[in-house]
Amino acid sequence: MLDWNRVELGFERFLELLAKDTRLRPEFEASRSVFFVDARVARTAQAERRHLEWFLLERPSEVLAGIPALVWQEAWRASLPEPAAELVAAFLESLPGAFEVTSLVQGEGLWVRDLFTQGEHPVVEARATATLAAGDLLVGRLFPIGGGAYLLSPAVTVFRNLELVTAVRRDLEGMRRARRGVLRIQQLELEHLFHTGALVEQPRATPAEGRARARAALLELGLGERAIDGVLARLARGAREADGRTVSEVLSELAFETPVELSSARLVLAELWDVERGALAGEAGASGSTHDARAALAAFDAGRAQGQDLEALFRELERDLGLDEELDGDDEEDPVAPDFPGVVGAMVEEFLWETEREQGVARARAFDSLRLFGGYAAELGMFEELGVAHLLDFSARWVLDESHLDSPEEVATLLEALACFCRWSEERHDLPLWKLFGATLAALQSSVPRHVRLRRAAPRGSGRGAFVVHALDGERVQLRARSGEERSLAVSPEQRAHLVVGDLVRVAGRGAEAAVGAGYPAEVAALVQ
Repeated sequence: MLDWNRVELGFERFLELLAKDTRLRPEFEASRSVFFVDARVARTAQAERRHLEWFLLERPSEVLAGIPALVWQEAWRASLPEPAAELVAAFLESLPGAFEVTSLVQGEGLWVRDLFTQGEHPVVEARATATLAAGDLLVGRLFPIGGGAYLLSPAVTVFRNLELVTAVRRDLEGMRRARRGVLRIQQLELEHLFHTGALVEQPRATPAEGRARARAALLELGLGERAIDGVLARLARGAREADGRTVSEVLSELAFETPVELSSARLVLAELWDVERGALAGEAGASGSTHDARAALAAFDAGRAQGQDLEALFRELERDLGLDEELDGDDEEDPVAPDFPGVVGAMVEEFLWETEREQGVARARAFDSLRLFGGYAAELGMFEELGVAHLLDFSARWVLDESHLDSPEEVATLLEALACFCRWSEERHDLPLWKLFGATLAALQSSVPRHVRLRRAAPRGSGRGAFVVHALDGERVQLRARSGEERSLAVSPEQRAHLVVGDLVRVAGRGAEAAVGAGYPAEVAALVQ
């Protein structure tokens, strides 16, 4: 039976064939304007995979005089390790469609009904069952893996919208009455039917609704009313000022001053940040002029594919989007900058893609854990908002507290990937992350794995508070809090081997049972000052 490692290998081999064919690359780029019906959903990793699936598996190529997967079948098969036949069949027999989840077995898989063909299929997808529910609509492609079972493409989009599912069922039932035979659909049609701003962008909560939801969630996590008032006020102020550091700063304070579970708090704050920023962007957009961005971007892509002058095309794009009017107008700044949550994750994907192209698949795969950074920074709406505070909080605290990486080697690889990403951002995008954070990150590449080892030697839990290691005296460690409080604790030989003066530690237990809990490198002190 196939698994996703094998399916991903198949896509990697296809991409290698695509990269080698210099005639086909312009056709691949030009096909974007045909596939993407809405420019707002065209630049995500999921969207890129949907386009790639369609281009390889369904779209007849003028250059190749056929569908790439069929034309390249023999060369592709020869590049795959044995047994290759079942993988070839999985690609050529994959099913695009709109699938309703009919039942789930937690931790094992689910059953889906194809709303077009009415067929029912078992899907082996243990991880997805935790986030799916009966009645969800899955739009995308299934890959057969043997034994009658399927895998979901990672580009499948989930819609949790009863009205949408009901409307699709009703429309398809009318189509069945009007014609004989089984209804079938292609990926291009799915894109045009389902991936538009109206469907992909779910109705946004008002700020009042968002704050009420956040308050209830934070109360459930154990935060007090007074602390919640402060958090909500800070997020509202940060959103008005477009200060992307706000969520990270609040989380850093919660980490050291409260017992709140941070991974859950992050989700709550990120959702509220999106609501606050979205409301402000809506206010700004309501008073501005409107431009047909979809048509403008399609015209730009078409001109680029035809080899037209890029400078002239950019001038036309600015004019069509109204940017020339803004540049020629007064110098007042827009009160709300354009906001694209998830932009850091998109830049991580671009970095990994370029790493694979320039340094090979093995190097890119070694850096897969850098996607954790994209998830960490998901609330940032502009790449330029990414700064030292985010990098420090992620690498010196989040990696230890929330990444679930418990191997020093895994952590070291993640920080190496982050260092390469910082250099790449500086070289390719003029964002001076390495200049600003390189020296600090070089120190953390040594100290953070050391603290992973320290945590393994702390059997009594992570503890609370923030104490600086003031001195190490034999089998005892002298600690000093920011308030001036001093403590002396016994440490085991294993803990002593991984502590240095200047480290931050929590204290687990009380009284005579108190012991060193979780530790952090000295650089974390900047987050709690």
